[in-house]
Amino acid sequence: MSEKTSGRWRKAFVNSTVLTLLQLLTIVLRFVNQTFFIQILGKEFLGLNGLFTNLLTYLSFAELGIGTSIVFSLYKPIYDNNQKKISALMNFIKRAYTGIGIAIMVLGVALIPLFPYIIKDYGDIQHIPIYFLLYLSNSVVSYFFTYKRSILIADQKEYKSSMNTFKYTLLQTVLQIIVLYFFKAYALYLIVATVCTLISNLSISALVNREYPYLKENTKLRLNHTDIRQIRSNIVGMVGSRVGSIVVRSTDNLLLSAFMGLAIVGVYSNYLLIVTSVSTILSKLVSSVTASIGNLIAEKDVSKSLFIYRTHFYINLIMTTVTAACLLVALNPFVRAWAGKNYVLTNSTVIIIVLNYFIDQLRQSSIVFVSAYGLFVPNGKKSVVEAVINFILSLTLLTVFHLGIKGVLIGTILTNLVVNSWFEPFIIFKKGFAMTDHFKKFYFKTYFGNMILMGFLIGIAAILITWLDTYLAWPTLSIAIINVVLASTVLMVIVFIIYRRQENFIYIKSIVLKRLLKQSGARRF
Repeated sequence: MSEKTSGRWRKAFVNSTVLTLLQLLTIVLRFVNQTFFIQILGKEFLGLNGLFTNLLTYLSFAELGIGTSIVFSLYKPIYDNNQKKISALMNFIKRAYTGIGIAIMVLGVALIPLFPYIIKDYGDIQHIPIYFLLYLSNSVVSYFFTYKRSILIADQKEYKSSMNTFKYTLLQTVLQIIVLYFFKAYALYLIVATVCTLISNLSISALVNREYPYLKENTKLRLNHTDIRQIRSNIVGMVGSRVGSIVVRSTDNLLLSAFMGLAIVGVYSNYLLIVTSVSTILSKLVSSVTASIGNLIAEKDVSKSLFIYRTHFYINLIMTTVTAACLLVALNPFVRAWAGKNYVLTNSTVIIIVLNYFIDQLRQSSIVFVSAYGLFVPNGKKSVVEAVINFILSLTLLTVFHLGIKGVLIGTILTNLVVNSWFEPFIIFKKGFAMTDHFKKFYFKTYFGNMILMGFLIGIAAILITWLDTYLAWPTLSIAIINVVLASTVLMVIVFIIYRRQENFIYIKSIVLKRLLKQSGARRF
């Protein structure tokens, strides 16, 4: 293994480990924060907060995928240590993000007159426009300074950005809890978030200036026309991807608010927090190697890239299977213990929530490789179709069939199955690996076949564990914990038995064992 290759995967390991640890700690902070929020402000304000989050996600469409495109464009100049090219790219994204921040501010203000139409019980909470402007300011402020995180991500130092974010998230959580406890004021709660975001981004800006001092020396460098055309081409592709991502992931609360009210959004927000927290940890794990994969692709070894793609898929499959099983058997007991019985959804709704998580999370390996290969244009076109289908299905199932939360999520599940699950691997095989003839075998046997198999095993394990729960007269939190232990143990054993002879699983096992032996030797000496 070459020194560059060894360094690349060492950085990937550090990134993955630190990001996962910080994400776990951040999740703990979010739960502590939301616990106080629920107890003091109630489900209506919780629903309003969730709706604001979705509205800001829609407004983030103005970002157009510029950040992702720039990170992709930075891979090669960082690999070549081309400081002038790096500086020109960073100058470009600085100007772009300043314009984006202004655009989001204008678009956000323009949304305010629509609130009576998208919030069913609009009159129940006073000062909603003021609350939204405070929430909006947090997003706008971030765009004026956060662009410097891009170079850390592309240089496989995202862990430094995340450590900065965590430090100020901790400060924000402590201050917000104090504000809630003593003042019971949602407005002050939002102001604290904006101030902490501003300080965090100023801090990361200073860190990047120290680590890359040449950026301050080259502030007048500009990209040439060829580079700008390439970035524009990537952005055009990313526009479609942004539309798809925003509509699929951020329509739920908007539809529920408009047709069912903020209280329902508040109840669903607790489940969304838990599932999103787990999804974010897994996504950090699988996407933290994107820069390493980008560097691997630069070596132009297609066979190695294909093998890593399959290995990445199996790692993601195993983690997704185990976590989906844990969510299925622990969500309701945990929510009942944490927030109270008034915040608990039906078992059938929980099944749909977990199924949506399972199918969506399996896409992450393909999403990582689409990004690493820079396949923004073909994926963007797909995402527009995805957005239209998802919105029509979710709206129909909610308003015509009156399926509530289940209808909105079933629309997303069907969209992922019909559009995303096959198209994303297809463009990787066609335009990335240039091995279209291998696609059918991968999709039907590796992707879809394993998805059905693992989904079936999750269902069987959940039925058995839920049956055992009927014999336990324990507190609900204890049941949630024991269910997680049982589900993870059972699924890991089954996974090992099924895949123990599979070549990618053998490779994964050898890497893990090598890492453990290395750490054991280091401790011994």
